[in-house]
Amino acid sequence: MPRPAGARNHDFEEKRNALVDGLMRFAVTAELRRPSLRQFAIAVEASEPTLRHYFKDRRGVVVAILERMGKLGRSIRMDLASPSETIASAVKNYYQIAAPGTQFDLYTRAHAFGLIEGIADEATGKAYLKYMLEPALTVIASKLASTTGAPKSALKLRAASFAILSPLILIGIHQTLLGGAEEAPLDSRATIGLLQTWLGEAISE
Repeated sequence: MPRPAGARNHDFEEKRNALVDGLMRFAVTAELRRPSLRQFAIAVEASEPTLRHYFKDRRGVVVAILERMGKLGRSIRMDLASPSETIASAVKNYYQIAAPGTQFDLYTRAHAFGLIEGIADEATGKAYLKYMLEPALTVIASKLASTTGAPKSALKLRAASFAILSPLILIGIHQTLLGGAEEAPLDSRATIGLLQTWLGEAISE
């Protein structure tokens, strides 16, 4: 008996997840030039109709990639969320766990992919916020809020989370994607060490 029109295969989710994994690997290793649906399809050895079946359109592909990237970061965010004894130690602990990511091209490329796609398309931008950027900011604010001496207002906590996270993403983009490692070398470890000290002192109430 033929499957009713619009009905999904019994292994729909399994096949979709396999495609997302391949699409994500392509997204963080290919040139950051907003691949076409055809290029995405070729990368995972599938047809464009196949991708449309599982993701509807190119935007659906990109949103699925961003969602998967966000899920892969959950375990790290859980480690980052634990409270510390002081704000200075909270900032230090955060950078000890998160800062090494700036040394890995894939971490930087994941955020660059989200930024490039998100700035070009409003709906995709909201997906990048939902799955990657806001969770990263929220975990910093939560870590600070649960630490003695933290600012009490939500505004200050959010401002602090931007101040802590932004340099990590920018340093990675500056050094790896913009050619800064050759054109304008930066001692990332020393720079982050200074930020850690300055922010640890500035954020405390």
